[in-house]
Amino acid sequence: MIRTVIIISVFIANFCASSSGQNTDFLIDERDGNMYLVAKFNDTWWMCQNLKYDAGEGSACYDDKDTKCMLEGRLYNHSSALKACPEGYSLPGDEEWKALESYIGMPEDELDGNYMRNSGQVGKYLKVGGGIGFDAILAGIINLDGKSLQTGLKAYFWSSSEDANKGVWARIISKNSDGVERKTIDPGYKLSVRCVKKAQADSN
Repeated sequence: MIRTVIIISVFIANFCASSSGQNTDFLIDERDGNMYLVAKFNDTWWMCQNLKYDAGEGSACYDDKDTKCMLEGRLYNHSSALKACPEGYSLPGDEEWKALESYIGMPEDELDGNYMRNSGQVGKYLKVGGGIGFDAILAGIINLDGKSLQTGLKAYFWSSSEDANKGVWARIISKNSDGVERKTIDPGYKLSVRCVKKAQADSN
């Protein structure tokens, strides 16, 4: 089983490297043995799969199904998300998300906008099959009542950044849109997590 996962992951890495030109590598989370493909976009390494680490209270599987966690990652409230990334990685801030969006092609005058920003087709490129290797899975969200919603329709990702009203900036990628939504979400909701590391910290 482990050998099969490694073979599949190597195939994915080779495909992403050849199709997008991005530098790719693997991250092995020593806490649970999960392995993730990571890709360098400009000066930052981004996980290309959703975090699966079981952070205990504050994280959960969509519809309480373990298979959802295995295939699409866990969902985390914000306080849990801030502590969930493996050593050397962290939850990306709003500025890091904007840097990624700018790198892919979003115009500067849209970066600070609220809600859907459509220019540059950035959401199209961030989705699975978008050609750059980020491969955002439409894993949905868990609301404040514990209800699982929007699987197959939307991907929700935390940033580490709060606004003045203690909401948290998030990114939403939708099945039926090529844009990326930037909005604040109550920190009690559970969203997907991608972790990042600055490339300058690498020894390579």
